[in-house]
Amino acid sequence: MRLDFDSLPAPPPPDEPGNDLPACLRVDAQLRLAVAREAGRLRLTDRHEAGAFRFRMPRRTPDAIEALMVNVAGGLAGGDRLALVAEAGEGASLVIGSAAAERIYRSGGDTTRMKMSLKAESRAQLCWLPAETIIHKGARLMRDFSITLAPDSQLLLGEMVQIGRIASGERFTSGSWHDRWRLGIGGKLVLAEEFHLKGEEPRSGHPGALAGQPFMATLILAMPDAGERLAGIREAFGSEPTVQAGATSHSGLVFARALSSNDVALRRAFLSAVRAAAGGDLPLSRLLMLQ
Repeated sequence: MRLDFDSLPAPPPPDEPGNDLPACLRVDAQLRLAVAREAGRLRLTDRHEAGAFRFRMPRRTPDAIEALMVNVAGGLAGGDRLALVAEAGEGASLVIGSAAAERIYRSGGDTTRMKMSLKAESRAQLCWLPAETIIHKGARLMRDFSITLAPDSQLLLGEMVQIGRIASGERFTSGSWHDRWRLGIGGKLVLAEEFHLKGEEPRSGHPGALAGQPFMATLILAMPDAGERLAGIREAFGSEPTVQAGATSHSGLVFARALSSNDVALRRAFLSAVRAAAGGDLPLSRLLMLQ
């Protein structure tokens, strides 16, 4: 299956005339991975890699299959595209991570577009735990997450985003970032978010502009008893005084978001929250948890 980028909202108009490379020279990556449990064993039922992205499989155990995304192009820039489909079949466990942080470089006018489709069938476990995304000054990024879950499946999604190269003194004063999230459980939409940030806005202290903080973490836990782990997730994010965080629970879903000016403190709190969300029941990305 090839994801249709035309279904994404139209990107905002560029701040300046585009001078990116022609489409024939841009990254157009397609990733597809499906796992199933058959006769008590986990196995891959579909694997497809096209373009600059590859899967590497460091762990295949009776408990879970782990796949790391590797971008052999070394980053994404204006006009690049990535489409990913990941499916955990009935009773299967799949962990998706990444080998390194993903950099979104400055654009000459075109938009980097990423579309992720995640699906977990009955009694399946699906964990999306990549390394952080670093959005450079002048980048233009649009991401679309479409998540479909069975009522008795389990999802753990966690990610960190860095806006600007802070250690180099770079702030995100130009460019744009647009996220679209849709999550359904049992055919019912339980989470929908549209997020659009322009380059000038991170300097604002308004919560809608990330309160001026350059580091953000998002955590989503979906399972029938997800609300029972809300207190532990809140405690984990609250363990670092420089981290501003909020978490809520409804309809078998916990949604948490955290902001900070200190990436080390946010990472500690985020990894602690991931462990609290997993609760010893969900498989985790070993590479991420070693950071």
